[in-house]
Amino acid sequence: MNHVVIRDTLLNGWEYGMLRSFEKAIVQETGATVFELPGYSFAPGYMHHFQNGLKRGKYRKHFPKQRLDLNADVAWSVLMGPENYKLDLFKNWNTTCKTRLLYLYDTLPPQYELIKRLFRNDTSWDFLITSFNDAVDDLEKITGRKWHCVEQAADADLFQPVPLHERLIHFSSYGRRHPVMHEVLIDFCNANGLYYDYTTHDARHPVADATELYKQYAWHLSHSVFTLSWPVELTNPVRAGHLHPITCRWFEAGAAATILLGDEPANAGFNKCLDNGLVVKIDPGASREELYKTLESTWSRRETFFTTAKLSAERNINRWTWNERVRSILSLF
Repeated sequence: MNHVVIRDTLLNGWEYGMLRSFEKAIVQETGATVFELPGYSFAPGYMHHFQNGLKRGKYRKHFPKQRLDLNADVAWSVLMGPENYKLDLFKNWNTTCKTRLLYLYDTLPPQYELIKRLFRNDTSWDFLITSFNDAVDDLEKITGRKWHCVEQAADADLFQPVPLHERLIHFSSYGRRHPVMHEVLIDFCNANGLYYDYTTHDARHPVADATELYKQYAWHLSHSVFTLSWPVELTNPVRAGHLHPITCRWFEAGAAATILLGDEPANAGFNKCLDNGLVVKIDPGASREELYKTLESTWSRRETFFTTAKLSAERNINRWTWNERVRSILSLF
């Protein structure tokens, strides 16, 4: 079969690196060609005011649809969230592809209204897929469509175990973090001559492409002894709503055999799709003194924790990759 991956090259930033890894796996598994989505030619200077997710986005349905010829047996579109959706501005593409698959990383309650508006009466897609297992029932109710869940994953080419003695970063924290734990960890590392690497830049203004940003992030994570990881429901409860998302960070750290420190989402599927005991848990509600003592104990046991993490990576890597996710989606046909 002839497969094609629809890519929006205007999407750039660290978070889109994982999207590019998924697209790469689709190409590897299916021999797909990459089709770069053209810019919308009608009033291009004003379209950023009418993006999906913005208040003015509701007026997009009145815009003229631009013709898009896309001939394929299977068309894939992988998006971080419904806000990135642009195919509502194009026509013809959905009649020249036999099978059409849309994968959304993020399908959170604050996005439900937009998802409903985009997909409730839209039959362009044969397969609608979310990465969040506990969002499936909600999505089916609000759209009246069948949804599948295929979990997120890691790029096995980028996230690989590095020997403990080569890990130059003692603790790391990328993306979401707990403010009190962050401050205690800074104090602990300063007092013990350790290096704590954490996000210090605004991801909205990248100066490199998504693939390069993601490659650098993968190197940093793979060269960390410990990495802090917290569930969305803890760091951003408004965005998480009633969901407990399982995101890429656990798969990436697991594949790299980097010791996860923090907590896991309260999701019954976590141990099933990842591994029991993957996270060395810390109570974020503990006092600063208790957190400091926990860090002392945890750091002293790093070799034991690393051995466990490395064995887990060896057992599970084949089911934690984006290539495996592509094969899972193909089995839906």
